[in-house]
Amino acid sequence: MQNLQGSAQAILDQIAASQDLAVGAVYSAGQGDILATGVMQDAEISDQMVAEYNGALQAVLDATYYNSQMLFEDEHEEAMANLDTAVDDLVAASLVLMEVQAVANMAANADTVQEQLVAQAALETTDMSISTADVSAYNTALGAVQTYARDAGAFLAASRNTSLTGASDAFAATSGTSLYGANVAYSATADIINISAGQAFGIGFQGFLTSNVVTLEEVYAAGYGS
Repeated sequence: MQNLQGSAQAILDQIAASQDLAVGAVYSAGQGDILATGVMQDAEISDQMVAEYNGALQAVLDATYYNSQMLFEDEHEEAMANLDTAVDDLVAASLVLMEVQAVANMAANADTVQEQLVAQAALETTDMSISTADVSAYNTALGAVQTYARDAGAFLAASRNTSLTGASDAFAATSGTSLYGANVAYSATADIINISAGQAFGIGFQGFLTSNVVTLEEVYAAGYGS
């Protein structure tokens, strides 16, 4: 990009010089002065200037300023932001259901008939039931965490998979498509990551991320160890 700016500026400098020289030439002619040989040619645009400008222009057209790795990294960041929101929703939904803890403690300590009667009386005066809406909010939040955590992990893994990014970049270059603003979607059931950019570009990569899948036990272990 710097080469393009420099070569373009060199031509602009010549154009600016030609304007100054033209004004001077007109003035000189009106005064009866004779221009020395080659005065106006000082503002000529040379073949080398043209070659340098066109070469720099083509280099910019051929360059890749936004590739598959950057695309996947951006998708990862977006999914992580959504994941943060989903976790907040899960925490809020969990707090609503934590009244179950008080009931569990009460039931655990009700060993004698007297204690059981006290627990019964407490439950009669305070509604400790769980609503379907509260459970639905909790389960929905769980699903959102599952989705966004899965997608964020997949996009980051994809950004680090040089076989995948290389193939995607090659396809984009062949089709002359910029990946900036492209859409990315991941299907865990099929282990396929799809990329689409407008009407001209669409490709899927299947089986590239199988080794990055973690099991229920591994996720529990990661949670305990955090």
